[in-house]
Amino acid sequence: MKSTIQILLITFILVLGSNSYAITGTDAISKFQSRMRKISTLAGSISIINDNSYTVSGNFKYMNPGKIYIKFTNPNGKILVSNSEKLWIFDSANKICGVQDLGLGMSGGVASFVNGYMAIVKQNGDNYTIKLKNEEKYYTEVILTVDSTFFLQTASLKRKDGSGFTFKLSNIDKKAPVVNNIFEYKVPANTQIIKNPLNIK
Repeated sequence: MKSTIQILLITFILVLGSNSYAITGTDAISKFQSRMRKISTLAGSISIINDNSYTVSGNFKYMNPGKIYIKFTNPNGKILVSNSEKLWIFDSANKICGVQDLGLGMSGGVASFVNGYMAIVKQNGDNYTIKLKNEEKYYTEVILTVDSTFFLQTASLKRKDGSGFTFKLSNIDKKAPVVNNIFEYKVPANTQIIKNPLNIK
């Protein structure tokens, strides 16, 4: 009888211990935001896949909060720049530049972007998958894959109609020199400018 009670007590303690270390969706978002906000500058490679499996890739530079510069190598000649308030997408082949005001909840970087979502988290070895849902958002579903420190590896964003895209970061260099002026893009002369293309219906 005594040994049975001891076994039950040990089991109870182990279960309590397991639950006390379980991470909730809210905890995961908090850790993710804290981790990403600690980054001052960053450089590396990025690949972006849309819902039709079309892939573009290139090299990026990032500065907190929410400033990014991507020079695409596949296809070559495209540049994406954001100063966290405005987004430029330049196509040198067609001499077209889309200029988008970031009023759709996309300013402030990825750490701010995840505000307002309900989150479910799942641990996969040393990585975590964070699934975010909010039917009122422009992107109603977001799935993040992060490493053991909650640094972003991949993000998948989907709209209500199922369309969207996934991006993946690799070859990360956290000590690469990044200067602020590259995020204030100067549209080349003789370029057709399309304002707020994401708002066109």
